[in-house]
Amino acid sequence: MSERYLRHQSLNIDDAVVAKVKKLINEYASRSKGHPFGKYGDEIVLQKYELDPIYVEHLHSQYDKRQVENKQYPYKGGQIYTRRFYKPSDVDVWSFNLLTTEKFVHNGKSFEVTGSHHVETCPRCEGSGRMVCPSCGGSGRQSCSSCNGNGQIKRTRQERQHTADKVYSDGHREAVYSYVDVTYYETCRNCGGSGTVNCYKCGGDTKVTCSLCEGYGRNVHCFEINQKLDDHISSHYFYTENVSKVQELVDIKRSYQGSHLFHERQTAIRKGVFTEDTQIGTQLDSFIGEHARETSPICHILFQEADIYRVDAWFVQYTYKGRTYYGCISAADGEERFYDGVSPISELADKWLKEANKKVGGVGTIKARKLLEQVEKLNVYGRTGVKAGIEGKVNTHLNTLYNLGNDLMFWLIALLGTPFIYNFCHELNPVLRYAHFLNDPAWKPYGLIPVATCIVFLGLLWFAKFMINESDHSKARHATVFGFVLSGMGLYLLIAVGILAVLLGLNYLGLPILTAGVLWLILQILKIIFIILVYIIMIAYSLIRWLGKLLVKLWHFIF
Repeated sequence: MSERYLRHQSLNIDDAVVAKVKKLINEYASRSKGHPFGKYGDEIVLQKYELDPIYVEHLHSQYDKRQVENKQYPYKGGQIYTRRFYKPSDVDVWSFNLLTTEKFVHNGKSFEVTGSHHVETCPRCEGSGRMVCPSCGGSGRQSCSSCNGNGQIKRTRQERQHTADKVYSDGHREAVYSYVDVTYYETCRNCGGSGTVNCYKCGGDTKVTCSLCEGYGRNVHCFEINQKLDDHISSHYFYTENVSKVQELVDIKRSYQGSHLFHERQTAIRKGVFTEDTQIGTQLDSFIGEHARETSPICHILFQEADIYRVDAWFVQYTYKGRTYYGCISAADGEERFYDGVSPISELADKWLKEANKKVGGVGTIKARKLLEQVEKLNVYGRTGVKAGIEGKVNTHLNTLYNLGNDLMFWLIALLGTPFIYNFCHELNPVLRYAHFLNDPAWKPYGLIPVATCIVFLGLLWFAKFMINESDHSKARHATVFGFVLSGMGLYLLIAVGILAVLLGLNYLGLPILTAGVLWLILQILKIIFIILVYIIMIAYSLIRWLGKLLVKLWHFIF
């Protein structure tokens, strides 16, 4: 095996290697903020330094897919060449020089087969170029769309009618009129009352131009080759168990940059062309077989390319303050750097995440959020999902606390503010002093004004609470979780004061009078519904008693 295809090699640890590893680990540590380890690379003791190359394998194939299909179009005259192909199987699609390419593309085009053309009478119109109108079925008439075929259109007008006489105390009468809707019919102007009109498609001619031959009476029939150029790539990555433990290095597969070790380009690559490494060669042969199986009488491979790259990676195992850690050094993404597997920094991130998860849900939720912010600064790979999950729980709990403040203030204001509103409308309402023409004590809903105003007040309070609770307040900054409760109470108090001010202002515009009227109307409707239900129950009870007596009499009569 060539030295270029080494799969694993233990290397000597000399001063140059130690200096390089410490430098790259310190650069990694400097990209993380907020950890207490400083340049911990200066204190490590290197135990292992092993070459573990990553191998990248690609097989790229360009396919040419050809299929014969029938085609027809109107014959508008012109020369038709002698027919040589009578059925699709007569056409050898690979005997035609069609689209070609020297690069991997996705493309397609259709080609008519010369020698397959012939003219036939159009089967739809039988050569006349005209066909029965499909819209009217050849009748030339259609139902009028304006009157729906009735011939008349329904109209409505209002007429004044004498309904009663009003008798005054002096004996004279005065006629009382009302307006009622009167229905009448008028002849449809569109169809003149017949209910039908000329067909919208053929204009009453009963026939239209044939859509298949476009009026020429004959069609050209031929075969068409539909060609599609389609490429496909298969890839595989080979790395050792050491590399597989460094997740970030494994996950950047599409970004791997390395040495180009093998290249083969042929019409179709044969198996067994790569002999340097059994595992890589076997996988390449497997890809070659998979791509070959895609070929068929209608699909050929134009050309293939096989490429193998080597991405160098060095597995590093070291100790720091008596604990063992590891990672990899590689230039897989273009810049040589240290990829962390397990390090003091990643251990600290995991510790903070675990601690944050424990603190969520209690008074330590704020501490949990601070721990998550510290984890974010550490910039450790692979913790995003766990961090997002804990962060979601933190935000949910903080929003719950904020909403708790809203709910507490809602009930306080509802219990204390509602009596104030009621007394204001019942005893102190200044509107009563200048709007007696509206606030008439003889008006039936008048006594409901305080109640209606309180209902509006409570409704606005509940709506404000609902809108606040639907918002996200988790981004607020407070030293303790109690700050979220107090903040929720404070915000709701401000909004409630605004609602109260607006409600008192609308009081001068007569809003309580309107709401009292609506409330009175609702109560009357509920009263009627209740009475109806009572009568239904009474009737049902009487009917059941009558049926019971009837059954008893029948029983005695029969037995």
